[in-house]
Amino acid sequence: MTELAEYTHERDRIEFSLGDTLDIKTGLILACLTFLAIQSADLIKTGLSALPLQQAVAQVISIMCLVAGGALSVWVLWPRNYIREAPPEKYERWIADTDKFRQSNPSAEPFTEDKLRSARLSAAMERLRVNSAINKTKSNLMFGAFYCLTVSFAANIITLVMRLF
Repeated sequence: MTELAEYTHERDRIEFSLGDTLDIKTGLILACLTFLAIQSADLIKTGLSALPLQQAVAQVISIMCLVAGGALSVWVLWPRNYIREAPPEKYERWIADTDKFRQSNPSAEPFTEDKLRSARLSAAMERLRVNSAINKTKSNLMFGAFYCLTVSFAANIITLVMRLF
């Protein structure tokens, strides 16, 4: 059980920090989307109707992807309630309360460190389940934002190439 407990607690810590990593990557995607939005605005500053049809279509696709990617990025960055392990003080209070209860109820089942380990393991497994689900959602949304970024980038490059030739 010790190896399972160590593995579970390590995965719990990793899942908690993964949320920050996903936020940082999404922030970079959002910065790139902003740059591409500025570029698209410059490409269509004379109006979509002034562009040749192929360039106008490419820019409509780019702008649609920029809006979708921006919305997905904001959804990823929206604050989530990750479950964290209780601070040591809470465990100390819990042990003290358990000791007081045992003193007033001598026939009660004694408190052991194994019970504390078991309770912490159960709590870590629940945190892992919840936090992993949050991160899976964030990861999927980030992938969607990245896909929109890629399509917008391609549409802007195509527009620029068409302008050159």
